[in-house]
Amino acid sequence: METPLDNAIHKLKVDVLQMMHLAQDAVRKAVASLLEHNAGKAREVIDADREINDLECRVDSESLKILALHHPVAKDLRFIVGSMRMLVNIERLGDEAVNIAERVLVLTTEPRQPVHGNLRHLADLALELTRACVGCYMDLDDEAALRIIQQNADALDLNVRIFRDVTSEMIREAKPVERAVQQSFVAHSLKRICDQCANIAESTIFIRKAIDYKHKCGLPQPGGV
Repeated sequence: METPLDNAIHKLKVDVLQMMHLAQDAVRKAVASLLEHNAGKAREVIDADREINDLECRVDSESLKILALHHPVAKDLRFIVGSMRMLVNIERLGDEAVNIAERVLVLTTEPRQPVHGNLRHLADLALELTRACVGCYMDLDDEAALRIIQQNADALDLNVRIFRDVTSEMIREAKPVERAVQQSFVAHSLKRICDQCANIAESTIFIRKAIDYKHKCGLPQPGGV
């Protein structure tokens, strides 16, 4: 039979997943607004951010009530603490989506120009990791979480390459400087989205295996946890 604690934990998981889906949708729309040069979608992202913020406050409050009322131990305590850790990262996914949307509003004041090729690759990676985060938390899949953490290194590499390329472009020609600067900021936000996904993955491993990866320098391969 399910206990009151079991029910409370199930509701917590549902709420965290709801927040993840909202953040994932914000990232998806922000990327679409960039690639489509669409100010309307950018504004939708900005307007919807309040819902993510409000949900973070509510879920955090409910988590504290579970700790106070049920005094969980062992894996239940890990699940609650790990989920609470994620809330900040999920909320920041929404914030970075807003940052991208705000850059898009600047970019759309000028005629549409091509998006940097590596920026598209980084956007694809950010979308892939946000999708993967939902799955790894839902299933508490530590191997999937490790893959997210490892893929985050690719995001750093792409971010550095984009910054180097747009800097070279600015040196060659003054006209596209504004576009290059805005795309550099977008690249930084996309990289931060990947960072938050890696943080969420670390919390999933904490929940599943009671191992803290936050300050690990060397990561084992999937299957070796």
